[in-house]
Amino acid sequence: MKRILLASASIVAFAGAAAAEVTFGGEATLGYNDTDTASDADDDLGFYWDLEVGTTLTQELDNGITAAATFEFDVVDNDLGVDLEADSFVLSLTSDVAGLYFGDTAQAADSKWVSAGDMAQDGFSETDGEDVIRGDFAVYGIDTSVSAIVDNTTEEDDDGASDDVLDQYSIGMDGNFGQFGFVVAYQSEEDDLEGASGDFNPEELLGVSVSTAFAGADVRLAYARDMTNEDDSTGIEVAYPVGPVTVGGYYVIESADGDDDTWGVSADYTSGPITVATFYEHEQDGSEDWAIEGSYDLNNGLIVLAGVSDAGDDYYVASTYELGGGAQLLASFAEDDDDDSEDEIGDPEYQDGATIEVSFEF
Repeated sequence: MKRILLASASIVAFAGAAAAEVTFGGEATLGYNDTDTASDADDDLGFYWDLEVGTTLTQELDNGITAAATFEFDVVDNDLGVDLEADSFVLSLTSDVAGLYFGDTAQAADSKWVSAGDMAQDGFSETDGEDVIRGDFAVYGIDTSVSAIVDNTTEEDDDGASDDVLDQYSIGMDGNFGQFGFVVAYQSEEDDLEGASGDFNPEELLGVSVSTAFAGADVRLAYARDMTNEDDSTGIEVAYPVGPVTVGGYYVIESADGDDDTWGVSADYTSGPITVATFYEHEQDGSEDWAIEGSYDLNNGLIVLAGVSDAGDDYYVASTYELGGGAQLLASFAEDDDDDSEDEIGDPEYQDGATIEVSFEF
């Protein structure tokens, strides 16, 4: 990141401010991939390149309040220049105990919720292009968030005026009581929001999650209820370290017709340059999923990775090399036998086929 301190009169007009801080950052990628996928999503075939720039403007106001605006835009994307169009725009006013956010920011319930395993009824709406207004505040050690989606479709009132409306109210809370942590999340029902993304869930949802630690084990109990369809999920999740290995497991009871109870086990190993992660899951539709993935750090900037995932249908080998100064070289080969991973193979989300790519962060 490169920082430039400019007079607010010349860069951004925060009233009464003496100076504003503007932070620029970005990422550029140039690569080649030799395989066309069955899906059009995220498919970079042949040579591909892009440049994304992010900007943050911050200003210290009176009374300990900080005003900020963040946004990012694509400069080029597989062409030699595009019209600049900012996305992920967020305005905020924050202090030590509270914050107000507007734009492409997380909704309250989704920002706080922590599940216990793969629960079917905890699908709190995720922000993906919607305009959200959210307020955060802390009282007596409890962090609370309240939000709503700003529906840009207009409605006429009795006087014929058109105004934006707020939809799907959401609340999330988390805190600690002694050795116990808790999370409460709720979102209202909203089935007529126009232009919502696939991450929007119109159902009314409630979730409660409690965690603690004893005898070296981390334990979480969680309950989520779809109040619209009157279905619920009840789960327990445990993680326990044994030397360099952390073993875990969960079990979720599902009440909805057609949903199997889900369960899974995992083991993560880290020792020196070696990292291995493996899991097995029985999913809601009765299918099974498992993966074994690992990496070895040669301590000279080179890391070798390999893995099998998606119940054996996906596999990959790859290496990354740090070039210094935020630059990295990637070489990978990945296969997706059932064409369902859409150029996101394994946990690193490699592209199908052979790929060589250099990326720069600044």
